[in-house]
Order: sequence, then structure tokens, then C-alpha cells
Amino acid sequence: MNEQPLDKSEIEHALELELSDEDILDALAHVSGYIDISTEDFRTVYHLAWRHALARLQGLSANDSDQDAAE
Repeated sequence: MNEQPLDKSEIEHALELELSDEDILDALAHVSGYIDISTEDFRTVYHLAWRHALARLQGLSANDSDQDAAE
């Protein structure tokens, strides 16, 4: 099997899991200590981390990916 890496446009359309409030609150309940973050802010951090990870895995800079999303 010789799979080609995804190109930049395919990365933009890759599946990102939708997290419910229940998913987020359950995850936070399993963290030792206290994290003061809203579910909305958690989703923002998750989305940014997801985009960064995809870009990293495909050899793109996260800044290139973020800049294209702003256009």
C-alpha cells in the first residue's frame, strides 16, 4: 500500500469530532485539580489544537493553516 499524504485542501475537510458539553464536562471531571474554563473556551482550544496537529502531521506550519482559514 502506497498511500499519498493529504494535501492542504484535504486537511481543511478532514473530520473533526464534535464535542458535546457532556463530553467536555466528563473529561474535566477526570482531571486532577481544577481547570477554570468554559465549555465554549474548551472547544476553541480543542479546535485550534486539532488544526495544529493536522498541519504538523502533514508537514505544514500551523500559521499557514490558520492564515488560510482567515481568508
